[in-house]
Amino acid sequence: MKNGRTEGGTLISQVHQVCQRVWYAVLSNNGLEDLAGARGRVIFALWNEDNIPIKKLVEKTSLDKATLTGIIDRLERDGFVKRVQSSEDKRVTLISRTGKDEIFKTKIPKVSDEQNSLFYKDFSPDEIEEFENYLKRILKNCKEAEENL
Repeated sequence: MKNGRTEGGTLISQVHQVCQRVWYAVLSNNGLEDLAGARGRVIFALWNEDNIPIKKLVEKTSLDKATLTGIIDRLERDGFVKRVQSSEDKRVTLISRTGKDEIFKTKIPKVSDEQNSLFYKDFSPDEIEEFENYLKRILKNCKEAEENL
């Protein structure tokens, strides 16, 4: 803390920007450009749980609905996802993988390990755990603040 002022928000923002560029380079070097940015966040979320409503995908990716809708439009255009009407509630649209993304699954563990080794260089396991717990608390606080806007 300098002069009573914190730098956390600025540092998080800078880390986000630099990490995005590094992540894109790592993906590009491995032929996985289609997973860059928010597209990758959507695909990763669907790998954990497929065939889910847009509302749940908003929660899993932390993207706002308008941004997510545009990303889904492009992923659908490129054949990675499809929109399916819920059989239980016709008002709900579910987002499902098409299977085209399966070609990425074999390369992702290597790429993820590479990114993690860059990100956590010189961190001990305890430091990583402590750091991630702090980030989870910050994320929780920000989500609560967003709900109250």
